[in-house]
Amino acid sequence: MYRLLDLLNSPLAMALLATHSLTVAGLALTAVYAPTAQRRHAALQALAVLLGQPPRPRE
Repeated sequence: MYRLLDLLNSPLAMALLATHSLTVAGLALTAVYAPTAQRRHAALQALAVLLGQPPRPRE
């Protein structure tokens, strides 16, 4: 069984973690600063899926 430190020392695991973090940060910025409500809502739905939450229906 892998230990957390062993996983964090793996280059592949670090690349995946960094990619996920950048994706979440980009979507969060898009959700806040997108010029239209439709783009903000789409970014919020994608962010919810990435973070493991069910997407909210459009209100």
